[in-house]
Amino acid sequence: MEFRAIIDIQFKEFDQTVFDKSWIWLNDPEIKRLTDTPDTDKEFREKWFQSLKDRSDYYIRSVWRNDEPIGTIGLKHITSTDGEVFLYIGEKRYWGKAIGLQMVQHALDYGRSLGLSSVYALVLKDNINSYKLARRFGFEKERDLDEERIVMRCYL
Repeated sequence: MEFRAIIDIQFKEFDQTVFDKSWIWLNDPEIKRLTDTPDTDKEFREKWFQSLKDRSDYYIRSVWRNDEPIGTIGLKHITSTDGEVFLYIGEKRYWGKAIGLQMVQHALDYGRSLGLSSVYALVLKDNINSYKLARRFGFEKERDLDEERIVMRCYL
């Protein structure tokens, strides 16, 4: 897929700075709802963060604009054939600026570099923007996961 980046962003290591920022982002009620983030405490999240360095089933990068972290992108539940794409822009002033295009492209490129045959995303049925973004990259609805979420898959 070809598109011209509207805003220059960089993908960097998901470090302590971004982890701390993500704690704030994912506790914002609107972001928490849109990302379907479960309730957790800081200690649980810290253990998760520390586990990342030893995991081969999880790829996560932070997204930066200039010198500021603004979001997160990655693949989780990575197997030899697929993985789950996830992303969010935590800095709301960057919503609607087409940054999600670059983020999804990064995740798909990484999935291809691993030799995955497909990737999937869990999308809230009422999150129209995420649904449209996924469709733009060729994700198709695979099935209803439950009353609130669908599984969408993109073959690489």
